[in-house]
Amino acid sequence: MNGRLRYFPLMLLALALWLVAACAQPAETGSGAPPPADAPQPTQEAAATTEMSASTDRPWINLCESEPQAGGSITLAIADDAMVGRNWLARGSTNESFIFSQLVDLSIEDAETFEPDVASSWEISEDGLTYVYHLRDDVLWHDGEQLTAEDVKWTIEMVSHPDSGVTIRTVLPLDAIAGYEAFVQGEADEITGVQVLDDYTVQITLSAPRADFFYGMGGMNLYPKHIWEGIPFAEMTTSPYAREQVVGSGPFKMGEFVPDQYYILEAFDDYYKGRPYLDQLIFRIGLTSVASWMPGLESGEIQVGNMVNGLDRERVEANDALTVVGAPLPGAMSIWPNHRNFPDKRVLQALMYAIDREAITQGVYGPGQALPYDYDNVDPNHNWISPNINDYPYDVEKAKALLAEAGWDPNRELEFITYYQTELDRNVVAAMQQFWAEAGIKVNVAHMDAPSWAARVYEEPDYDLAYGCCGISVPFEYARYSCANVPPNGLNVSAYCNEEVDRLVQEAMVEPNAEARKQLWYRISEITNEEMLHLTLFQQDRRHAISKNVCNYQFRQWSNIVWPERNPHTWYLGQ
Repeated sequence: MNGRLRYFPLMLLALALWLVAACAQPAETGSGAPPPADAPQPTQEAAATTEMSASTDRPWINLCESEPQAGGSITLAIADDAMVGRNWLARGSTNESFIFSQLVDLSIEDAETFEPDVASSWEISEDGLTYVYHLRDDVLWHDGEQLTAEDVKWTIEMVSHPDSGVTIRTVLPLDAIAGYEAFVQGEADEITGVQVLDDYTVQITLSAPRADFFYGMGGMNLYPKHIWEGIPFAEMTTSPYAREQVVGSGPFKMGEFVPDQYYILEAFDDYYKGRPYLDQLIFRIGLTSVASWMPGLESGEIQVGNMVNGLDRERVEANDALTVVGAPLPGAMSIWPNHRNFPDKRVLQALMYAIDREAITQGVYGPGQALPYDYDNVDPNHNWISPNINDYPYDVEKAKALLAEAGWDPNRELEFITYYQTELDRNVVAAMQQFWAEAGIKVNVAHMDAPSWAARVYEEPDYDLAYGCCGISVPFEYARYSCANVPPNGLNVSAYCNEEVDRLVQEAMVEPNAEARKQLWYRISEITNEEMLHLTLFQQDRRHAISKNVCNYQFRQWSNIVWPERNPHTWYLGQ
């Protein structure tokens, strides 16, 4: 299959996940086997991004007529918050693909295709318990050391350890690995289910089949054992290797860093997929609003801006030197309620009924910029969402009635926090605030920078309503919202807790029968829809504003856990 794997997260057979991995015909760069008869069939696709042809139906890539050429640098207004008050371990997900590599990559072309990365091929046993990853033998860390299976084992143990500060551990399926619990409880020095078979082969054995295991492993960055093994887990997030001296195996390595101004990523000459065309990526820090970076983009000082909507997008599209790159967001812009503060679900239901989402998408976003989103499903065609869920259509009288039934105090003021600070986002939030006021709900809005928002939400949850992205992208993400993951134990920052949902999620994860599993997901979606796990609002059309001469630039977002590979080593400056 030329190293591509069709992955069907919404039609998984939990005991037959191996069927997506072993190949019917061997290939040099990867392997995969025919999917089960009731799953969509795999397709052959060109593996090399540079070979893709221009197409108007692929707006997530900026294709140029000029041939790729080496050299030059681009300046980006999208500084990662790892360099602005946080660190590279704070999330540890694949949106840091400039610096880090993963075992496998989620394709930017569709959310059901995985491609080889550090793992060139893989096999999954017929009982769904054993995963064997075969690694490339030409992958180097940025300091020149070889990446081996020992690094993969170390990474899994480092990410799993509760003191390491790698926060994505709570949403990855690592707890399915045999020996995981003994390791995290301090009863063992290693995760026994992760075995190094030789320098370039690692075997992972699960305690029980898990439908999300292969998918989740695509969301884990790899870390160098020789750098990290001498640092105590509790000191990792404060180590310089977690920030300005970070070492990865991706296409770019850390260069100069001037706090509060910029940091530079330098091309890694020995990158295993080939040296990047660009010499440098210069990330400007502090350009958080369109107004702060748009003049630089228009003058040519900046080549890559951030997301644009509404009038800002029209301004970009009217400029012959600029373009927009991206696609509609599969998930929803959502409100995360702090369930600690809402013991009566009727109040949350009233908040949802009170918002006229159609009016906001048409009158504030503008036609074609966003759509009302009815639930946390990636695609309306996906079959894990019950047909019986409530879409909560706009009904202000219904909202008032629910508030009255709940004994709502009209003098209570709710705090709504958001890090979205563009004029458009402020107008969207102001419109919601007005709709709530009409229903008798007072809401105070706080616009803050991303690190401050993250501290309020993730570190010491202290809010009523938080506005963010992207909801639930695939069904097993429900596991994130278990009672066991309420902070400080995990990232269930909404503190949603329903033991019946926890039980149903665990049953669905291992249910071998497709129809029975679907019915379990149906019941889970019905309960969480009624109890307002999230208030799902809008599907945005997310696009970056860039200079047209940044060729092969790619941007698309599937979820917040596993991001598609953006192939930055293929970006180049066109004529």
